[in-house]
Amino acid sequence: MGDKSCCWLVFFLFIFSSFVEQSHGRVRKQTELLKLLQKAKMQGNSGIDTSLFEVNEIKSEAESYKILPQKGMKEKDRIERLPGQPHVGFSQYGGYVTIDESKGEAFYYYFVEAPTSRESLPLLLWFNGGMYL
Repeated sequence: MGDKSCCWLVFFLFIFSSFVEQSHGRVRKQTELLKLLQKAKMQGNSGIDTSLFEVNEIKSEAESYKILPQKGMKEKDRIERLPGQPHVGFSQYGGYVTIDESKGEAFYYYFVEAPTSRESLPLLLWFNGGMYL
């Protein structure tokens, strides 16, 4: 009976040690990759496009769009409180931005104002609704 228990114990220790080795190897690999990414960022050859965005082409297309009246839309889209979430100390808005009224195309947007310094902080606007070209 003692020999069987010993064999099972050795078997499970072997299996356990192989899992431990695999997990530590994965962590080591992730650490090395993170170090390579940080090194590439410091050297400036990370492959990330940091060039400025060109707006000239879009501006000519944007001039042909009809801007619909926006009066009262901001307060209509204001979200007082999200379900199941606590009260927050900033304004948030959500609604639809009409892209093509004749086709009924619209993007859903979600906008959160900064709690302080709204005039100087950057703007982030989240759109959902697919690709429109």
